Amino acid sequence: MLNSDVTPLDPSANAAVPGAQGFAMGLFQKLKDSTLGTTVAGELTRPGASGFRRNVRAWATDFASPTQFNRPGDELTSRVRKNLSYFKGNYGILAGGVLVFSILTNPLLLFSLLFLSALWAYLLMFRPKLEDGSLAPLTLGSKTLSGFEQKAALGGITFVTMMITSLSSTIFWALGVSVCFIGLHASLHKTDTHEVDPEEFGAVPQDAPPV
Repeated sequence: MLNSDVTPLDPSANAAVPGAQGFAMGLFQKLKDSTLGTTVAGELTRPGASGFRRNVRAWATDFASPTQFNRPGDELTSRVRKNLSYFKGNYGILAGGVLVFSILTNPLLLFSLLFLSALWAYLLMFRPKLEDGSLAPLTLGSKTLSGFEQKAALGGITFVTMMITSLSSTIFWALGVSVCFIGLHASLHKTDTHEVDPEEFGAVPQDAPPV
């Protein structure tokens, strides 16, 4: 026989789960219906979006091929300028990768960014708004904060958090490493095998009308 003394489950134990699911679904729906989502989708699908992919050159056979490097001569300035234009997609990916790596290897910084992102998302997307679109006042004890004051307060919290977690120094470190690597690579990589559009370097197209 079943034990009749078993305590039934408390329905309130899982009450927080629907609330969390509702918040996540609401955030997803807000992003889906927002102009930001439409803009990003449009930029990724527009015909010109393939330009970035064209600017990402072959990594193994071109960008990092050992046979493509030598000491620069008198053409150093021209070489750097051409490589910056030719490899701009690769350089952008590397710089972004260094920044992401710097954040992921700092758990406190990563948690702080996620926490601040959640706060800003709640303030800008889920807080009640007035008829003119501004944030509704928020009452904390005897103090009533206007929409501007709420944003200013969260901005102050963001600034203090950035200082505590060394976000600014992390960004500058990632930027410095990226600039040093890009400068070294652009100086040493040969340009005689580049297939580039002459218009990128100021050449006038042959079919262009006379000025």
